[in-house]
Amino acid sequence: MQIPDSKIAVTLYNLREYCKTESDLASTLEKVAGMGYKCVQVSGVPLPADVIRKYLDANELFCCATHENLATISGDPKVIIDKLQTLGCDFTALGSPGGDFDLTSMESVQNLADIFKRQGDALAEAGIKLAYHNHAAEFAKIAGSKKTMLETFMDLTAGHNVYSELDVHWVTRGGGSPVAWIKKLAGRITVIHFKDFVIHEKQPVFCEIGEGNLDWPEILKACEETNVRWYSIEQDREFPGRNIFDSIKISIDNLKSWGVK
Repeated sequence: MQIPDSKIAVTLYNLREYCKTESDLASTLEKVAGMGYKCVQVSGVPLPADVIRKYLDANELFCCATHENLATISGDPKVIIDKLQTLGCDFTALGSPGGDFDLTSMESVQNLADIFKRQGDALAEAGIKLAYHNHAAEFAKIAGSKKTMLETFMDLTAGHNVYSELDVHWVTRGGGSPVAWIKKLAGRITVIHFKDFVIHEKQPVFCEIGEGNLDWPEILKACEETNVRWYSIEQDREFPGRNIFDSIKISIDNLKSWGVK
């Protein structure tokens, strides 16, 4: 499929419960396309790449990114290259290093940075960008350092083929400023995760873009100024009493109402 003009994407991780089988995927992608989406991020879909591509093409949907686990990213680059070439995609990110990974250990972070530099170079030869997707935990300080894990990792990989798939929700939950981080990583963010949250019954809960507490006018301005290509909508769980399909429709409608294509 030709790359669409739209900047808006939705990650299929939102819809993972509705993408487990081939028939589920077919139905889900038809609904996504019907909402006006032109692009998706393939994440949380346990189906072969050729099957996913078949239904992407059937619904005229472009794949802007995937998520891979650390074992896959650390392994033979050909596995990722083959998958992404099948999907017609040129961007992948580590969704999370895993619960056992010590984000406060300088040794662990250095080892991770070395893996990313090596694999980022290998993937770049095939025209693929490798990125790191953050959660809130990456804003913990490295032991014995004044720097956070994310700052340390991005500093260690600066000047290499390593990018950020910044998640503005988790930056906020980690105590950081999304706008400051977008500007700090200018030129290293091709895909950004748009995710909102609101306090509901005294607890922070995921919600639709524009229905929560993030400063979207300033976030969008920073993205425009730094030429972020794709805005991938992610809502990890349903808002209480609301269907996830309704939620991703609200998110795209809100973005379009603000003039985002």
